[in-house]
Amino acid sequence: MKEIQSDVCWLEGRAVNLYLGMDPDGLTLIDTGMPGSEGMVLTAVSELGCQPADLKRIIITHGDIDHAGSAAAIQAATGAAVLASAETAVYLQNGRSPEHMPWLIQVLANTFFKFKTVPAAALQTFQAGEILPVLGGLEVIATPGHTLDHHSLYRPSTGLLFTGDALSTRDGRLQSSPKRITADKKAARQSALRLLEMTPTVFACGHGTPLADPEGEYRTRLLTELGQN
Repeated sequence: MKEIQSDVCWLEGRAVNLYLGMDPDGLTLIDTGMPGSEGMVLTAVSELGCQPADLKRIIITHGDIDHAGSAAAIQAATGAAVLASAETAVYLQNGRSPEHMPWLIQVLANTFFKFKTVPAAALQTFQAGEILPVLGGLEVIATPGHTLDHHSLYRPSTGLLFTGDALSTRDGRLQSSPKRITADKKAARQSALRLLEMTPTVFACGHGTPLADPEGEYRTRLLTELGQN
């Protein structure tokens, strides 16, 4: 667990990132990792000097198994509310990821890679444009493309952007969703542009090391690349 801002920690899960935010009323977890990640999360909560019940909210950016796979287990262990878009809530109740992979991989995923479902009573839905009462206010941004249910979260007070899979920091570069695992390539490009135009200074991505970009170097480079596509 590493601090990326004074009240936000990065948890490096199995091939995916999770984030813990600290508010006076308790903790908020952004994304939950693959199934079986609950132990790592509960350990992180303990290391912050908190109890499981201090985790008040779990926010899910989209319904992929690597982002939502442990939502049910963590919710059961903590009693936290699970916040997601209405579209993502359907996947959480079905225990199945949205379709966005190459055909054969998608068939295998639909058949073999399911996760435990989140009880409807634990779910709360949000909409794009809503300001969540977390970390002084997190703006919900619709960012479809990688998956059609995808949402990102922006903290304007500190320039912190939780991108989910709309952006990543693969190979030491800020990048948009890889085309081979993107449901709608045109929408993904527009979503990436929407996020970059908000001028974030810290990118907390779902994959890759969180990236501080106070001078906008990485942001400007990706804007240029997207403009050429």
